[in-house]
Amino acid sequence: MHSGNCNNRHGQEHCRKGRFHRGPSSFQMQDSGLVFEKLDLKQGDMFVDLGCGGGDYSMHAASIVGESGSIFAVDLWPEMLEKISEDARAVGIHNIRPVVSDIRKKIEVPDASMDVCLISTVLHMLDFQRETDRLFAEIKRILKPRGKLAVIECKKENSSFGPPMQARISPEEVEKAFVEFGFSKTDFIDLGPNYMVMFVLSQ
Repeated sequence: MHSGNCNNRHGQEHCRKGRFHRGPSSFQMQDSGLVFEKLDLKQGDMFVDLGCGGGDYSMHAASIVGESGSIFAVDLWPEMLEKISEDARAVGIHNIRPVVSDIRKKIEVPDASMDVCLISTVLHMLDFQRETDRLFAEIKRILKPRGKLAVIECKKENSSFGPPMQARISPEEVEKAFVEFGFSKTDFIDLGPNYMVMFVLSQ
């Protein structure tokens, strides 16, 4: 599974104008500087990008955590991960680890190993009521105690582009779902067409 965005089919040409031209990404749609300010990554951090898609978040995070840190770029599609790896090598980035996983079932990342988890514009592509329990349990498993989680999603409002209204998920729905899995909400960030909710693993 690769990350979608709020343009989906209607705006993929816009999204392909991203820095590495690997396909759809929300990275260019919003203030990604603000996103990373809130993520507060540090040298040596372990960061996992679930449904990484084109890998823009992974590439940017790699430059922050440095060679002492690691980026786990997780996606269902091997060809997408191969392209990210090629682009990373081309610019001298060696700390991105591609991981092929169907995040609805299993995330091939060690227990309690990640400092920060990002899942950007992916949840609306799943059946939020039926396919997310396993995913949320897996996120809880791979995060360190007090590890951070950031969820970016499309606002639940009518728009001329993006996923249909019935697929969109409100911040309240996101918060309720993750709190039930032992997370505590720490922040909400307005990103224009999108929003980001921050959590910390409290159990």
